[in-house]
Amino acid sequence: MIKRIAAFAGLPLLASLASFILLPIIATVGGPPAWNSLAVGQAVGAIAAIVIGLGWPLTGPAAVASESDAVTRRRLYATSFVTRFYVFICAVPLMAGVLSLTGVKEQFWVAFLMACAQAAAGLTPAWYCIATGHAGRIAKYDVIPRMVATLGVIPLLFATGGIFLYPLALLLLGLAGTLWFNKDHAQRADFHGLTPRTVIREIWELRGGAGVTVAAGAYASTPVLVVQAAVSASGLAAFVSAEKLYRIGQLATAALGNSLQGWVNEFGSDHKERRRFSLLALSVLGAAGWLILSLLGPWVSATIFGAAYAAEFWTCFWFGLSFLLVCVTTSTGAHWLVPAKQMRVVFSSTITGALVGLPAMVILAHLMGGPGGALGLAVGEIAVTLIQLRAIMRLLRETSPEDRTEEIPS
Repeated sequence: MIKRIAAFAGLPLLASLASFILLPIIATVGGPPAWNSLAVGQAVGAIAAIVIGLGWPLTGPAAVASESDAVTRRRLYATSFVTRFYVFICAVPLMAGVLSLTGVKEQFWVAFLMACAQAAAGLTPAWYCIATGHAGRIAKYDVIPRMVATLGVIPLLFATGGIFLYPLALLLLGLAGTLWFNKDHAQRADFHGLTPRTVIREIWELRGGAGVTVAAGAYASTPVLVVQAAVSASGLAAFVSAEKLYRIGQLATAALGNSLQGWVNEFGSDHKERRRFSLLALSVLGAAGWLILSLLGPWVSATIFGAAYAAEFWTCFWFGLSFLLVCVTTSTGAHWLVPAKQMRVVFSSTITGALVGLPAMVILAHLMGGPGGALGLAVGEIAVTLIQLRAIMRLLRETSPEDRTEEIPS
């Protein structure tokens, strides 16, 4: 188990470390305008990536992990790639339109390329590699291309000052890694029959899982966009610093959650005990992240990004609380409720979180600035967590101890 977690969690964290190294360079070379534009582009692209994913990272691993036939597995992946690629093509002009309405006109191409690079993450084969238990393929086709793009562009940034080179390299190498995976691990027959009409029908059938992930991402990926309208450029820069630390921590959450997802849903396993372990492990990670972000966040942001970009304590504190809650719901949603066929509960909880969180961010950001935006995000996450925990308690009460594993199938 330790080896599995190290493989699936360690590799993405390696890539996040490379991105972390680049952040102070961008702050120094580009200054606040480029810093803010990259953050806005990343926020828009993150929402697009969630839409592009069509819920496959949520529902796909359980479907593939419980399927023994290799042809069926590859067909699932082929369907996922084609449907996601269709949505990606449609998302590109929409992202350009959204960015044209924000305050990044002087740095539009930096923001647009960053949005496209972030959106392209919705095409990654990582979820399929998780389901099939191949951590090395995540490294080869996803992590290494992103690390090369991030670290390889550093000399060019110092030499030219062209911040746009970073998102451009990230976009091109990210797409190259995905296409390389398709060449090596998919066959032409897997894509047979995926006509435009079929793809549109498949996209429609994915609306349940897609709705859950989009609703969750609606408020999880918009704090920067909300706070941008409520604070000054300098205030946004400080908020972005805290948000960057939060996003880097989220990579650890996703890495641990992904490393456990296929294992938790593995056919013939003790599902009850494995789900309890996932909830405990992710809760411990969340509590540690809350403590670290609250106590060290302001100092780390000032030390690495500079005093002009230093995050406030309360902004870090509320982001830390959100981090804890996201860790919990990573387990309760993907590891408990989705395999239990409780997609409606997951959907309703995320919709509630969005309906509560978005207005809270808007109102509190105008009243309190950056800390208010972070508090609003936490309010939405509290709503999601309470609803999902209540559903799990109801599930466990309704089943007898000897039947609970069977009642929550893979």
